[in-house]
Order: sequence, then C-alpha cells, then structure tokens
Amino acid sequence: MISTKYMNITDDQLAKQKKLLHSALFWLLIYKDPETCDKYKYVDVDKYISGLMLRIGGMNELFGYPAELVTLLSVLQAIKDENLKSEFDYHIYRKLVLDAHSLIDKIGGDPNV
Repeated sequence: MISTKYMNITDDQLAKQKKLLHSALFWLLIYKDPETCDKYKYVDVDKYISGLMLRIGGMNELFGYPAELVTLLSVLQAIKDENLKSEFDYHIYRKLVLDAHSLIDKIGGDPNV
C-alpha cells in the first residue's frame, strides 16, 4: 500500500495503474513500428508522449516523489526527442520504450506489484 497526499492506494490499485501505463507505452511502439505506422500516420505521437508525460508528472506528487518517476520522465523525454529527429531510428526509440516499461514495474518499490 502507498500512502498518498489524498488517500491510500492499495496494491491492487497500483497494479492496475501500472498495467494502464504499460498499455500506454505499448501504443508508442505501435504508432512508430515500420510495419504498422502507415495505419496510424494521423496520430500526433509528439502530443501523445507529452500527454503521457503530464500524466506521469501528476503521479509524482501523489506518490511522494519517487525516484523512478524522475527516471521514467527522463526516458520519455528521450523518446520524445528521438521521435522528433529528422533521422529517426526506430531501434533506439524501441529500446527507450522498453526501458520505460521496466521502470514502470519499479514504481511503488515492489516490482511484482
């Protein structure tokens, strides 16, 4: 259980939130995957990443400023930067997204929650 500014968050609630974040990150791969990106060419990936960063930034105070969220936001910034490069490299982008996935599992201290 995590004690927050407004309430206690149960392990089940935290696990569900992590699952939602994993899903949101998974879409970053789909939107830019060379095999599927034509299907999603009208999605503004930069805005999607910015929205995800705002959402995670909001969790920062709520969860008591865990170090994992700072690292996660820095990786998302790197994802955003790579996305905007004129010489975009999907392999670097994909590696960063997978790194972000592993950071989500560390939120709350127990990677199994």
